[in-house]
Amino acid sequence: MVWGGVSQHHRTELVVIAGNLNAVRYREDILFPHVVPFLQAHPDMTLQHDNATSHTARSVRDFLQDRIVSVLPWPAKSPDLNPIEYVWDLLDRRVKARAIPPEISENLQVPWWKSGRA
Repeated sequence: MVWGGVSQHHRTELVVIAGNLNAVRYREDILFPHVVPFLQAHPDMTLQHDNATSHTARSVRDFLQDRIVSVLPWPAKSPDLNPIEYVWDLLDRRVKARAIPPEISENLQVPWWKSGRA
């Protein structure tokens, strides 16, 4: 699994997550090291995440509230209008279009400018 964040003018680093993402891992591996610093650097932004169980757990909501993170209300079972889905689609198409497709996930983690491939 890969996690990333985008806005109109900014992006986070991509974070590779091995295994399942539960509320504790979301809070400790994504929110604390990546989202909170990103939002502190861009205080006018609002966090948008979907209604995945790991995103809506009480511990996650409390964590975000304690850090005064503005979260966009996201109704359950809403149509997917999350802009990151366009980024994932583009990334998927670019990976599939590689002349030599990666065979293992570690090959996806090497930045393209270090891999010698475009």
